[in-house]
Amino acid sequence: MNRSPLTSKAFLPVCAVVAVMLQIILAPNIAIRGVVPNLILVVVVLVAMRSEVLPATVAGFLLGLVFDLVTAGPVGGMSLIMALLAYSASSLKKDLFEGNWVAQVLMLLVAAFAGELLHNALYSIIGYDRDFFASLLLRALPGALYDSLFGLILFPLLQRFTSSRKGAGSKLLKGGLN
Repeated sequence: MNRSPLTSKAFLPVCAVVAVMLQIILAPNIAIRGVVPNLILVVVVLVAMRSEVLPATVAGFLLGLVFDLVTAGPVGGMSLIMALLAYSASSLKKDLFEGNWVAQVLMLLVAAFAGELLHNALYSIIGYDRDFFASLLLRALPGALYDSLFGLILFPLLQRFTSSRKGAGSKLLKGGLN
């Protein structure tokens, strides 16, 4: 039986564990000027684009909660943001993303910016950051760019692992799947 790794029940938990490990071990060590990439956000959005709405939203919430627990911020904020991003990415028409890697990359870029912007707004509302615009320019925008960069690195890897067709990952690198 030729099953895609995406149809396996272990796919989502494996991606979740890998995302948490990358966030805890790798992300703090590659921070640039205090901006740490949110690798959990990247993995949540990439997996949500390929998953059903309910599992993606639950995974986004749980991974956001783990993010809140391992970082020095308020608990619950990132879980809400990740759940919203996962719901948005997974509820869009799958026809939009099917074989269209440009749309997938653009969705990732928009989601990274929205996630960092919402996280920055939350911190400003609860008083964690005093100056919204300074933290927007110094943390949220560079963070969104950094998240997007890692998304562009992880996107072909996830595309290769989730492809049910042999050689589809190499077709992506040669110019598209259409």
